[in-house]
This record gives sequence, C-alpha cells and structure tokens, in this order.
Amino acid sequence: MNKKLTTWEAACIITGYGIGGGVMALPYLAEKNGFLITMLILMVAFVASYVLHLMIADLALKNNEGGQIISCLSQFLFRGKLKNVLTISFFVLMLAILCTNLTSYISGAQEILVELLPISDLVAKLIFYVVAAAVVLFGLKAVGVSEKIAMVVIFALIGVLAVASFFGDGNPVPMVNLGDISFNRVLAFFGLAMFSLAAFFSVPQAVEGLEGDNAKIRKAIFLGFLNNFIIILVICFCSVYASKEVTEVAMVGWSQGIGLWAQIIGSLFTVLAMLTTYWSLSLALADIVRETTKLQHRMAWLIATLPSLILALFNLGGFMDFMRLAGGLISIIIAVMVIPAFINARNEVEGSILKKNGNLVCILIILAYVLMGVGNVVPY
Repeated sequence: MNKKLTTWEAACIITGYGIGGGVMALPYLAEKNGFLITMLILMVAFVASYVLHLMIADLALKNNEGGQIISCLSQFLFRGKLKNVLTISFFVLMLAILCTNLTSYISGAQEILVELLPISDLVAKLIFYVVAAAVVLFGLKAVGVSEKIAMVVIFALIGVLAVASFFGDGNPVPMVNLGDISFNRVLAFFGLAMFSLAAFFSVPQAVEGLEGDNAKIRKAIFLGFLNNFIIILVICFCSVYASKEVTEVAMVGWSQGIGLWAQIIGSLFTVLAMLTTYWSLSLALADIVRETTKLQHRMAWLIATLPSLILALFNLGGFMDFMRLAGGLISIIIAVMVIPAFINARNEVEGSILKKNGNLVCILIILAYVLMGVGNVVPY
C-alpha cells in the first residue's frame, strides 16, 4: 500500500483535521473583540499550535515503538510497572472518545444533507459514512489525495463567499470594539481558535508519509496551519463585513447579508469540512488501533469507523454531547502530556526537529493550552 505523501498532501491532511473544528463559531466573537485583537489572538494561537505540533512530530520521529501518539507517550512518558496499564487504559479512553467524535460528524452532516437533498436521515447518514470511510479504507495516500482535492473545493467555496461579501453595502469592521470587549470574550476566542487549529493525530500521518524528512515535515505542518489560518481569517473578516447581524453560527447572518444562495454554499463548505476531518481523524484512529493491537489494516479500519455509524444510527444525543465535551478535554490533556514526553525524548534521544526547544518555550506552550481549556468553558 503506497504511503508516500507529497508535502502538500501532508499539509492538507493537517488542514483537513482542523477545519472541522467550529470555524463558523469564530466570527461572532471576532466581531465583539475587534479586528486588531482578533489578529493578535490568531497569530498567538498559530505560533503555539505550530510549536506543539512540531513537538508531536519530534516524538513520532524518535519513537521506536510505532509513531502514533499513544506509542509516543508509552515510550517517553508512561514508565515503571504501570506502563502497560497506563498505555492500555489510555488506548481504551482514546478509542471511545475518538469514535464518538467521529459520530458527531456523521450526525452533523446528516442534519445539513437532509436540508439540501430530498433524503431521509438514515440515507443521509449512510451516504456520508460510505464516502468518508471508503477513502480511509484505501490508506494514507488515498486520504492525502482526497484531502488535497477537498482543499481546492473548500478554498473555491470560501472564495465565492468572500467575493460576494463585497457586493453588498457592507458594515465597518471594528478595529477594537471597546463597547463589547471583555477578558472572557478574548479568552473564549483564543480557546476556540486553538481548537480550530488542533490537529494532534494527523502529525504522525504526515511524519510517516514524508518518510521522516525533517524539512518537509516542518514545511507541511506550517502550510497545514497556514491554510487554516487563512480560512479562519477570511471567514471572520468577510462574515463580519457582510452580515446584517453577526450570528453565533456565522453562516446564518452571512447568508442573510449576501443572499440565501450563500446558505447552500455555506452548507456545502460545512459538510466538506466535516468530511475532511472525518478522513484525517478516522485514519489516525485506524493507525492507532493497528499499532496498539497489531491487527491488519482492514480490521483496524473497521474498528475505527463502524462504531461511529452504529452510534449515529442509534441517535445517542445526550451521550454524544458529553463525549464531544470529553473530546475537547482530551485534546488539552494530550497537549499537556506531550510536553513532558517531549522533554524526556529530548534528553534521551539526540537531535530535534525543533531548533529552539528550551524549558521556557515548553512552559509557554503548556500555558497556552491551559488557557485554551479555560477559554472553551468560560461564559461570555
């Protein structure tokens, strides 16, 4: 099975993972904070996310037990008599949370598809699952190529909306919104921006597909986040400019400002964003299952994808809401756990993909992710 990726394909896998992370919720807070603060927060989030994901890449490169996050933590963090217990427990927890996160994308896409097409909820779920899971069955290269194609379409859709935004009357985009700005809103925007840039599980795929080439890996991670940064910035600026009223789900107010046809474009973008995230996340989960259990790819793929369909078919709404919250929490836990694992790896294995990796940098990255966690729960 071909696993070699181009730098751009690896970058698109990273972009695809992050773009489904609630980007349409960002403009509401961006408008409240003002453009200057929004830009500042996005740049801080970009740098913090980039450095943390370089640390994950460094762990994957140095790991001799596999390369996925769990094996990295198993080698460089979980120690002593409890190593196997901690590894297995963390694997089970990750399997449960990631499967239910995948379910949320099936359910979310189903809600949009039944509005766009004359189909039932069941058919909508099956269509999304088949398209999403089938690509992952063919492995890393298939996902890389699919993500690359999807990114072209995503940028085209966003481009259409961006151009249309400037044909209306438009609203002044506040540089600093002194009337509405508050610490909680700034923190909430930072937390959501960090969440939208998170692609923890896709970095090992990039490392594998680029065959450990440090320069290409750094470039792929940078380009992956740059894609997301551009998409976030365009959506925030254009929706604030074009919306008669910036709504909590940006597409609602945005489409009212430039025409209801934009709702269709926005819905297509959202479904495609969910699809790209499903590809990246389920591929990562399949690799984690394969690496931890030593199963063949097809069986690992089935374990990684089928539970999400089953859970979606049973409409486990309350359970899903809980697990989506847990999914956000596990992202923070992983970020905090990656730092000590990275420090151990730095001390035990020579060389690093990071040119500067002092303890102060590690402390600042931990602080950024702690603030991300607070920002995702703080009332605003």
